[in-house]
Amino acid sequence: MTATIDSKYNQKITTAIWVIILLVVNYFQRFKLYTFESDHLFLFDADWITGHLCEAGGINLLITSFVTQFFKFPIIGAIVTTIIYATVIFCTNKLIISVTNTKNLNPLALLPVGFMVLCIEDPFYGYRGHTAMAVGMAAVILYQRVIQQKEKYEIAIALAFSVVLYALFGAVALLFDATILTIALLNKRKATAALIATAVTLLLSFAALVSEQFISMTEATLPTQYYNWPTPFRTMLFAWLAVPAILLLAKAENKIKAKPNIIDAAVLIVIIVAFGLGFNKLHNPKIAKMQHECYLADNNRWEDIAKLNKRAKTPTNIVSYTNLALAMQGQLLDRMFLFNQQLPTQRTDSRTVRNEIMRMESLVYFKSGHMAEARKAAFNSALITPDGVEPHDFTRLIAINKSFGADDISRKYANILSKTLFYRQEADEALADTNVTRLPKNSNFCEINGFAHDYHGITDVNKQNSVAQQFYIAYVLLSADKNRLLSYLNDHKNEPMHRRIEEACTLMFSTEECRDFGVSENVINDFGKLKKGQEINYFYESYWYYIAYLNTMLKK
Repeated sequence: MTATIDSKYNQKITTAIWVIILLVVNYFQRFKLYTFESDHLFLFDADWITGHLCEAGGINLLITSFVTQFFKFPIIGAIVTTIIYATVIFCTNKLIISVTNTKNLNPLALLPVGFMVLCIEDPFYGYRGHTAMAVGMAAVILYQRVIQQKEKYEIAIALAFSVVLYALFGAVALLFDATILTIALLNKRKATAALIATAVTLLLSFAALVSEQFISMTEATLPTQYYNWPTPFRTMLFAWLAVPAILLLAKAENKIKAKPNIIDAAVLIVIIVAFGLGFNKLHNPKIAKMQHECYLADNNRWEDIAKLNKRAKTPTNIVSYTNLALAMQGQLLDRMFLFNQQLPTQRTDSRTVRNEIMRMESLVYFKSGHMAEARKAAFNSALITPDGVEPHDFTRLIAINKSFGADDISRKYANILSKTLFYRQEADEALADTNVTRLPKNSNFCEINGFAHDYHGITDVNKQNSVAQQFYIAYVLLSADKNRLLSYLNDHKNEPMHRRIEEACTLMFSTEECRDFGVSENVINDFGKLKKGQEINYFYESYWYYIAYLNTMLKK
């Protein structure tokens, strides 16, 4: 009876753990997973596929790229990642059973997965470590079953597993070697096969280094192989080290036979604390928010971007998803001062943040008609994308280069996207678009002379571009420059004046001048109330509130 109850209890615990992992991945990391799709596109190209097949671990890269292309739908990324975590937990628990002969679900099995979750937060992680980890752990389980039947061929079997693993999945072969070595020692069996397999894996790593597939033995043998660029974080290494470590701890726990299980409780606490500290260190809320906004923007969900952003005193650059979403709905001037707007400034963020920023800038400038800045940002974004193919930027570059008359360059980008699963139709449509306006080379569409100067020219040439119009007026307000505002008023005489412009006039000109410009009496009266002591929070969406409380640059 007790055994049945324990069995049901363990099944419920296991199910609950997997559900929790799915929720964590789905709600906290699904938009990070979405970026894996655009960073590592699978190309249906014979030369591209053959080239990767010739690399150590090339099949892993191909499998991962093929799977992650479906992360275009974030829920698929969450489900696939959870299946990988479930595989690792299942395999780890099986390995613990192999050295302890206990069928209780051991919390130690969660330790590698904890580090794998943190890996996704590492900005340089390429997701290949996830697929390699699952395959490596499954290979150990399969190896254990095979040698039970063919023990006298253990050395040959171990060699075969190591060679195939390294050739197809790369450095994870060393995890396989270290794990079978640990199990052999704990079960007091000969470790000859594991030692020989390790030596062969190291020789294969050296051969890959000599053939210039890797730049160092570190990259050829350790989890750094699964990162895009050199990075100070080695989170996957801890996931690897956790496997032999938990087998040692499980064996020790089995020997102690503590009741209640003090070791299990301690391990759970350590895992929770380590995960919390690691997540706090690696998680960048700014990047996570931009990735969420990027997903919404790619799917034209402008209202959702506006809802995602609430009133904030933290600085918001004028070129942002938030402002673009408002402009696309014609609400930029009405709602922009819910945020602490700042003028365009030099970007000093990390390389990863800059990549997300450039993707955002290429979209904002493209939608607002500033083709020169859009092309510059899109090209730079694609340039530092790990595999050099950023589909959304490539689609924009097709249209931009057609505008500049560079049809041959447009065809180059379209040719690459034609080899993808989800973007070939968009590329064909952009390439076949006959409504592209050819831009004169002396136009501000083609120059980069500063935000105000460029948008002034763009709005003069195309008065129907409401997004550009809104960004230009927003810049006039944010600069708080009397001469620039006066120039704008002279250019738009006898035109209806937006309330935000009227509010700016009351701050920079006399009452009589405001009336001459056409500022409404309601705004003039509201400004009079404000000067007489009206609670400024009553005007919290106004330009007055922004000048008084939000804009840190003007205060300085």
